[in-house]
Amino acid sequence: MIKNIFKLKNLYTLIAVLALGYGGYYFGTQNTESSTSNKTLELTTVAIQKGDLAKKEEYNGTLRQTDSKVLNSPMSGVVTFVPKEGTIINFGEILFAVDNKPVILVEGATPFYRTLDLNSDAGPDVLQLEEALVFLGYAAEGFVPDETFDETTSNMLNVLYVDYKIDTKSEITPAEQVAINLKKTEVENIEETISDGGITLTQVNDKKKKLDDAKEAATEESVAWKAADTAIKDAEESLTLYRDETNPKTKEKTANGTLDAAIEDLEQIIEEQKRIKVLEKGKDSGIDATEALAIETAQKAYDDTLESYNEGVDQTAELAKAKEELKDLELASKSETFSPTNAYASKTPIIVGSYLNNVGSAVALNSPLYNISSIGIEVVFQVDATDQETVSLGDSVEIELPTDERVPTLITFIDQVVTQTQAGEFIEVTLEVLNPEEIEAYDQAPVKVFVTTEISENVLYVPVNALLALAEGGYALEVYDGVLDTGTFEGESGVDTSYVAVEIGVFTDGFVEVKGNILEGQIVVVPR
Repeated sequence: MIKNIFKLKNLYTLIAVLALGYGGYYFGTQNTESSTSNKTLELTTVAIQKGDLAKKEEYNGTLRQTDSKVLNSPMSGVVTFVPKEGTIINFGEILFAVDNKPVILVEGATPFYRTLDLNSDAGPDVLQLEEALVFLGYAAEGFVPDETFDETTSNMLNVLYVDYKIDTKSEITPAEQVAINLKKTEVENIEETISDGGITLTQVNDKKKKLDDAKEAATEESVAWKAADTAIKDAEESLTLYRDETNPKTKEKTANGTLDAAIEDLEQIIEEQKRIKVLEKGKDSGIDATEALAIETAQKAYDDTLESYNEGVDQTAELAKAKEELKDLELASKSETFSPTNAYASKTPIIVGSYLNNVGSAVALNSPLYNISSIGIEVVFQVDATDQETVSLGDSVEIELPTDERVPTLITFIDQVVTQTQAGEFIEVTLEVLNPEEIEAYDQAPVKVFVTTEISENVLYVPVNALLALAEGGYALEVYDGVLDTGTFEGESGVDTSYVAVEIGVFTDGFVEVKGNILEGQIVVVPR
């Protein structure tokens, strides 16, 4: 059944307006009689989508050939080499040298900003360095660059430094040598201790066997002594009974003529067991002082041997640790270090421009050497000085050409000098276009720069012009209650629809984040 939109559940008085510059309608309180018929409209519907939205700041920029940059010296000293003006410096070639320390041009978008060695944290600059070493042919077959500076990285650098005659730390510093010597002495002392008092597990087991043997011997003597003692007591009791004429057993033995023989046997048993007790040196305990001393001596020998062995185990572990520490010290003293002064990163080869300091000139840190241009295209734009934290070297940025086409770029330079104008304070940011050949025709053209400042992940979103502004404030969506395909069709707004209030979040590229009693895939009307 067709419903009039103004009768739907008396939900809200609605105002559909332009949302952030997008079109819509006005809906106010209406007399039902004035809208007795529904108008057929060309409706556009879309599905509520779910995904990531990136909030972007928009700036005005200028597209230009990269021909106005100054190459500064990363060190102080005397200029000993600069290439000829107009020379194209390719990756792997020397840009300049100060105090005969050459600087190599390598491919990369991230400026080298820190010293790298075996103690450095992992990072993209390490990956860039290793990729450059691979490109220049200093990696073994199958080597895969990563973000970790390790011994392999150091070894590759060593070969490069030799080829380029880069003077690196080849001698161990006095402090390093002292640390190495101290650690060597520690290793030697532990080895000597182990050698002098080293106890093997075989020796421990031997002492344990001797202790067990002593205990067993004493036990055997004790058993023999106790057995003899029991036999004597039993024989003496029987002998007493047999000598008692009133005893029935005595009368029985007398009657059959075996009494004398039984008595004789008992007497022999007593004498024999007494002999055994004498032989076993039996006392009341069954173990005499000699045997007790033997056990005590064997126990002490075992305890001492076991203690020495355990100490040796600890010393062995201590020795292994000391040797590992020595290895690390020696490796660190011999490993190569990469300095930002060793290489200059650029996405393209560089064209040498006019000199600012010639060979023989004394230069300070960051002194200009010569003008350079890249074989490429760049974009410059200005950022308010208070917003400079929103941009960082290496960030991915989009630019919009006059044709509305968007292309990716990378931030390659951020001016640290704040420029004062009537409009306020700002810094200049430079972008390098990744595919310059596609846009060479747009030199000096104005472009829009879009810098991502916030990302909302896994959110629901709709086109901005799907929002309906409520008279009492806030926003709603006109949601189809049934199943309907998206697209443009002839229909009636308000047919089988309801209005759902929503909260809004990030706006970007014509879309807006929405929150409320809505689901991914629901169909909403986009006012026209």
